[in-house]
Amino acid sequence: MTIGTYPLYGAVLAVLALGLAQPAAARNTAGPALRTYVQTVLGDHPALGEAKAAFDAARFRARGLAQPLYNPELELGYDNALSTSKEIGLSQTLDLGGKGSARAGMADAELAAARARLALSTKSLTTSLLTALADYQAASRADAVARQRVDLDREFLALAERRNTAGDLPQTELLTARLSLSQARAEASAAVLALSAARERLDAIAGAAGPPPPPLGGAPDAPARTLDGIDLMRLPEMRLTAHQAEAARSRVSVARRNRVPDPTLGFSVGKEREWTPLGERESATTFGLRLSVPIPVRNGFGAEVDAAGADLIAAEDALRRQRRAMEARITASRQRYETARAAWADWQAGGAGALNDQRALLRRLWEAGEIGAVDYIIQLNQTFATERAGIDLEARLWTAWFDWLDATATIGEWTEIEP
Repeated sequence: MTIGTYPLYGAVLAVLALGLAQPAAARNTAGPALRTYVQTVLGDHPALGEAKAAFDAARFRARGLAQPLYNPELELGYDNALSTSKEIGLSQTLDLGGKGSARAGMADAELAAARARLALSTKSLTTSLLTALADYQAASRADAVARQRVDLDREFLALAERRNTAGDLPQTELLTARLSLSQARAEASAAVLALSAARERLDAIAGAAGPPPPPLGGAPDAPARTLDGIDLMRLPEMRLTAHQAEAARSRVSVARRNRVPDPTLGFSVGKEREWTPLGERESATTFGLRLSVPIPVRNGFGAEVDAAGADLIAAEDALRRQRRAMEARITASRQRYETARAAWADWQAGGAGALNDQRALLRRLWEAGEIGAVDYIIQLNQTFATERAGIDLEARLWTAWFDWLDATATIGEWTEIEP
């Protein structure tokens, strides 16, 4: 390397240190194309259809549990012996223990839990879709970068072979060019496989015949709130667990009231006819009143109360466990997002060099004999490594952002999609 090479060589290194191309403007809300895409995918998604059907089933069960517990019973009687009697009666079991109101309270809690479960399904599906989209976008860009490197290495090898034939390039540098192309092809093959896997994950959610995925564009730059500024009970995970605990509490009440025997009261009216000793037939109208009360001597239903009490303890512990888990997730996802956001801000602050210009400059340096083939390949690979690092950094930022939105249940607000 000659003395005149150093200014150009230093300029290349300085440009390489600047990073990737100029980043797009930050975006704190989903763009129209992305909102339309998400709404289209979720509009007829089978997972949401399944969740909505489960919610409808819970709604119908709640309506059934809110109905009166006992129906009246119609009784008909006929007896033909020395006398003939006919009667018709009506009986009704009375809910003296308040079982119906306890069942209605349990139904309300279970319906609220089903509503929270539907909101959780919508939120989770939206997050999975956007995360898969971010991975697919990163894999697409990485595949394009890998293909570009193969093209440049192929052109470089062709030129190196011509120079080697002319005696202007040593055999060792020609071998280096061939090795570089082989490595580029191997990495391109890996990029194709990664892109295929990313597309599979996206198609599994959006459907292979779904709308074309739009570019995410830009990068999120909204500050994340602290845990103190978040109402945990607004989160569907917490609402679901809380309503499940309330339903378990209602089941304890139902089990206790089931121990109270419910009496059955009946009333009947009839007509009785019989023969007199003189052969005459007499008739009389009869009235009857019946009362029956179950005697809980063989089964007092105490085991059911104990089981419901144990379920309530488990549900309350699950609520406390869920609170701890959500607090930990919100705190950790906020830290991950802020870390990724700071790294992206540093990346932006460093400026952005035009990588294609850098590569063209390296090509001119090598063709002018200012740098050797080894230096050219090392620096060329550095530009591609820099570009891939930027792609990975932006993908991590999007993933952290979506994870934060999911943890705080604000992804529906960001996409303007609510269950």
